[in-house]
Amino acid sequence: MSKSAQRRRQKGKDDVIEQLREDFEPWTKSRQALHHSDDCDKSWNRLDDRHNDGERLYKDFGLTPMHKVLAAESRRARRYGQKEAHPVYKFPSAYLDALIHVDDSEIWALEEGRVDDPIIADQPRPRRKVLEWLARPENEHVLDAMGDGGTDMWAHSEPGEGKTSFANMIGGVRLPEINNETLLWFLTLDELECLPLAPYTTVAVPKGVELAVEAKPRAPSLPNVEIELTDVFRDTLTYSSPRDLMRQLVPGGLYGVLPDPRFRGCEKLCQATFTPAREAGEPAEVTPLRDNIFAMVESRAKDDEFLHPTTAVLDEMGDLLPLNPEADENDQARKVKDHPKAYGKARKKNFSTIRLSHSIARVDEGTREKNRWFVTMPNTPAPSSSLSGIGNVPIKSDYANRLSKGEAVVWRNQHFAEISWPNPYRRYEFRGEINIRYPNREEALDDL
Repeated sequence: MSKSAQRRRQKGKDDVIEQLREDFEPWTKSRQALHHSDDCDKSWNRLDDRHNDGERLYKDFGLTPMHKVLAAESRRARRYGQKEAHPVYKFPSAYLDALIHVDDSEIWALEEGRVDDPIIADQPRPRRKVLEWLARPENEHVLDAMGDGGTDMWAHSEPGEGKTSFANMIGGVRLPEINNETLLWFLTLDELECLPLAPYTTVAVPKGVELAVEAKPRAPSLPNVEIELTDVFRDTLTYSSPRDLMRQLVPGGLYGVLPDPRFRGCEKLCQATFTPAREAGEPAEVTPLRDNIFAMVESRAKDDEFLHPTTAVLDEMGDLLPLNPEADENDQARKVKDHPKAYGKARKKNFSTIRLSHSIARVDEGTREKNRWFVTMPNTPAPSSSLSGIGNVPIKSDYANRLSKGEAVVWRNQHFAEISWPNPYRRYEFRGEINIRYPNREEALDDL
């Protein structure tokens, strides 16, 4: 390669890195950012004068504060009557119960109108305003619909119809705003779907595992570039087991979790087989990286290391929890069949999920039976009520054909409500993929 070609290539690499750093400039002033910063010498409790990420996120994503959205809906109902109210407000069990996470002590205080009780008054402002709205007499029917413990929303559609933008905006922006929720986005290596949230996200990296990160621009004139995780994400932490990760989480933090290829601590938690590539005798014995998720859920259910309201984003549910799993070398059947029980325990401890899949029918029946809210995306047929574990489906099969990108219908049993959100991907100019590789794992796989 000539020197001029080398210079052009280097300039292209520099341009890509500069674009990434501009697009994903981190927000470093929140309580969560300072806690995970190497430069901060204060403990978590000594940072309570700082704002949480959830108090900033909705502003940066151009959303009206949820307490103002709710207040507008209750004013509309007062003015025009309950029959003319928006379905989100008229049927709160269809969506608001899944969105606003409260526990029994908070419900009790709100029922008695004790908004000056520290359990309400000491909450971050965006959450406190929502709780105060719940306590108003005209919103009694909403408060009555609120349940204790974790929730779940399962979004389904073909590719490109908005599942991941839903997860970003509802899971990554609204839940931290309303609940000061902790978000765990379990990442795959080849597609980082949480990029819009990167300036607020801490990436959890398995300790001692070599990784390579590469930016792959779509423009053919730009080269692929090796980068650092912190060229995109706010910061990183390392973990050595699911239990170790849970011990490092903080309320209101956003975390992208990379899977541990060594599966440390997983077999004990799940009582099932996890075989790293270097220990396998043949390719079929190698445990898929996604199986880390089973152990993460088991840890949340059993260890009681972190009980703050937490939502996990689980993508590609059909791969993780297939219908009719095989009793193979990795105990897939046992993991899949034990998952609903583990999730049920975790849900009682304020653990929630946003599940994403192309199909609901191709996912394990036990998982369907544990799920309570479904989100049908545009141009996506709603499932039939005859599908086991679904219950009553209150919309017609073709209902979502009327919806556009950034819209969906959320439903549960008898009720449903349409919602919408802005496009989170317009926040940055970089077009391409950010891929992560584990070179040592790849080498071990090649040797099999």
